[in-house]
Amino acid sequence: MKKSFAVVGLGRFGMNVALTLMESGAQVLAIDSDPECVKRISSRVTCAVTVNVCETESLKEAGLENMDGVVVAMGDNLEASAMTIITAKELGVPYILAKSNNDEAAKILSKIGADKVIYPEKDAGINVARKLLCSNFLEFFEISDNVNVAEISVRPEWVGKTLKELDFRRSYNMNIILVKEDGRSIEHITPELQLKESYRLLVTISNEGLKRMMQ
Repeated sequence: MKKSFAVVGLGRFGMNVALTLMESGAQVLAIDSDPECVKRISSRVTCAVTVNVCETESLKEAGLENMDGVVVAMGDNLEASAMTIITAKELGVPYILAKSNNDEAAKILSKIGADKVIYPEKDAGINVARKLLCSNFLEFFEISDNVNVAEISVRPEWVGKTLKELDFRRSYNMNIILVKEDGRSIEHITPELQLKESYRLLVTISNEGLKRMMQ
């Protein structure tokens, strides 16, 4: 069964979230108070509606209660974000992700019910900095205060060595989730697997491990 998500706020961030969810096979309800924003996306999502997001009843009528998750994408409008989160919480939405532009707003959104608060611009800046410091980082995602998921290439000094020899857990506090080559997953990852230059590693790594990688 397809998952259903509501994206409230159709600026650049919200628009991209909605379209990516659709491309990934989810059902998407797109909501904004600006009819022009709704019109631009209406043919590309499951449903798009114009709603005054500061009115609880209007949000309820839009169908939030049927969603598996709600993305609150109005980082510059704290009142609207707060109202949407409170309404979604009252309706029993199991997961609420909110966008914030600053720490103070993030604290408020978390306290009133957001399960996760993100800072897209801040996160993008951190991601770029870490890629610059660790040239073998291809993708990077923070999933909690001290746990990150990254896709990394194999460093020259790792080529030809086994996972047992490299002992990533001890060296970098890093655990391998997946090994890929040419887009295909390598089956049966064992301590004796020798790394190739063409491999890509999907890993979890702590903040302390990141510091070690950057040294």
